Parts: sequence; C-alpha cells; structure tokens
Amino acid sequence: MIRPLLLVSLLLFLSFMVSGIVSAEIFTDSGLLDIPTGEILAHGIFDVGVYAPFQSTTHFKRDPVAFRVNFGMFDRLEFGASHILPQDNDASRSFLGHVKAQLLKESGKLPSVAVGIENIGNNVIQQWNTYRANSSYFVISKTFNLPRIHLIRGHIGIGNKRFAFTERSIGILGGISTELQPAFARGDIALSLEFDGVGINVGIQHTANSGLRLAMGVETLNKLDDIRYFTAISWSNSELMEQIAAANRLALQAAKRAGQVKQTPNKKEETSE
Repeated sequence: MIRPLLLVSLLLFLSFMVSGIVSAEIFTDSGLLDIPTGEILAHGIFDVGVYAPFQSTTHFKRDPVAFRVNFGMFDRLEFGASHILPQDNDASRSFLGHVKAQLLKESGKLPSVAVGIENIGNNVIQQWNTYRANSSYFVISKTFNLPRIHLIRGHIGIGNKRFAFTERSIGILGGISTELQPAFARGDIALSLEFDGVGINVGIQHTANSGLRLAMGVETLNKLDDIRYFTAISWSNSELMEQIAAANRLALQAAKRAGQVKQTPNKKEETSE
C-alpha cells in the first residue's frame, strides 16, 4: 500500500512542479500559519473554518474571505476544498481543491514526510499574492525534545509557485512550532514562526477542549509595506473523537474487570467445597 502511494505522490509532485493568482491554506489543522507540515489529518477527522485577512493600510482593507474544509482518509491522505468569496458582487466566486499525501510517519529518528498540491484550479482573480494556482510542495517535520523548551517541532521543505520568489521556480520554506497546555487556557495554545518562501510569518492558535479553534497571525514581517493580518475560526472533530475513543477504552477496561471478577471463585464457595 505504501509503495504505490509513494510512487503516485512523487509523480503528482513532479508533474506540478514543472506545470496564476490564488491563497494558501491559512491555519490548517495539519499546518502552521501559512505553510504545510509533514503531518496530515487522521482517518475520519475533518476541520472546517473561515479565514479573514486584512492589509495594513490606512483603512485596514479586508482581503477576500475564504471558507475551507479539510478531511483525512486512510491515515495517509488529506483532501480539502476552499470557497473564496469575492470582494464585490461583480467578481466571480472561486472554488479550489487541495490534496496532501504523507509518505512517512514520524517514528523514533524518522521524521514525517509529506507532499501536496494546493489551490487546484484557475478560476481565481483576487490579487492576494499568496494565492498561486497549483502550488506543489515537499515538506519534512520532526519533533525535538530540548532542555527547558521541551517539545518543539521543526519543518523544512521546498515548493513552487507561491513558495518561490518571483524570479525563481522553486523556493525553500521552513518553520518551528510548539504547543503549550497552561491550566487557564482550558485547551492547547500553539505558537509558530515560519518562512513561506517569500515572507516571515508568526501565528498563535488556541484550540479548546470542544475542538473550537481561534487563531491570529501576521504575515510578511520582513516587508513592512506588505504586512497582512489574519484572523480565523474553525472547528475540528478530533477532540470529540479522542473523547469517544477514551470513553470506549474505559468501557472495555470496565467490562474486562467485570469478567475477571465473575471468573474469580468466591472464598465462601471454596470453603464449602
């Protein structure tokens, strides 16, 4: 199963690497603010959300709002779709597809490795510079246990279109991220710093125990004239599925213990015998 998937994924990646303006998946469940990682959504897990970017201008201009849904299949594939709303009634709506395949799962010294294609489709006329059609990438992620900082994840990869400088066909992307679980947060807080091939971005996300996620970020800190702010709200069923799985484990353990107690002979019965 893994070898055919690996071959197909590499062929897809290479075909699109050698293949105009559309955005990245902002704050996805398996990515940082604006770059993908080597992780994917588990089988049966999905997340839906809405994303609103704002330009740093006098009137704090809003860029096109995007609605997105991503879902995982077979613990190896992740599919997504985005609906970009026009900024005026005369502009056409844009529908984009996304696909991501995990070639390796992180285990021991082995990192997680994934390839993917974002923004499949060409019906995009918005001038948001991170929206580039058919943008491919190859990315590696690894978890490191550092003193005091504890767990931190590193991500590095290559990509074309939106991940590359204007004069280059292929660019380098990278980032670091970490998660915190402070008691007051009642959930997880994720921090990220990344380079998407063009700009330096920072982001913060809060995922509640209910699966609701709120996120904020700033893009292109290295280009003050092009700074863009992001706000996002989304929901994933991953927390719910974890709670169901935990409840099932407890039920199985209770049933197993009940069976063991039933099979153990009563001391009075042993004495009478």
